[in-house]
Amino acid sequence: MKNIKEKSKRRARRIWITFAFIFSFFMTALLSLMSGEALEDLPVWAALAVLFVFILLGIVFDMIGLAVTTADISAFNAMAAKKDPVGKRAVWLIANAEKVSSFCNDIVGDICGVVSGASAAAIAVVLFSGLGYETAFWLTLSLTALVSSVTVGGKALGKRVGIEKSREITLFVAKALCIFTKKQRKKK
Repeated sequence: MKNIKEKSKRRARRIWITFAFIFSFFMTALLSLMSGEALEDLPVWAALAVLFVFILLGIVFDMIGLAVTTADISAFNAMAAKKDPVGKRAVWLIANAEKVSSFCNDIVGDICGVVSGASAAAIAVVLFSGLGYETAFWLTLSLTALVSSVTVGGKALGKRVGIEKSREITLFVAKALCIFTKKQRKKK
């Protein structure tokens, strides 16, 4: 019986890893294509806004992944025992913290990091293409380094918030998922 459970867990992990790989590949390609196409046609201020959204998404999802991983399940167990759908969803999130964290931190967070870096480089090309090579090089390097440091600094701050407010964040995400799944059920 124990071997069957272990095999089942290993199979589930392999399926998750395969899903994460394939989903990441296609999502990164799609977002890179969309952001590249969109950035070409947007004014610089709008392109910078899109870049900021990618950075913010990466920070927020990184924070959510850490919050769910560090949240205490006991408060949510009490809610779930009272048949509260939000409590049940929160318990599910924490029980699946490995996958939630992988999705939020690794898939969404890292994809946003890659896409924001590519977006920063594309914006730099537009902004600095008329300048001399050396000037454009240093300004592009400065912009991409700034984007990287804002992302890393934001994620560091988000990690602190994620740990300190893990219960509140997990509760918020559970509520959002309940609303989303309720809307999905109504469509069917």
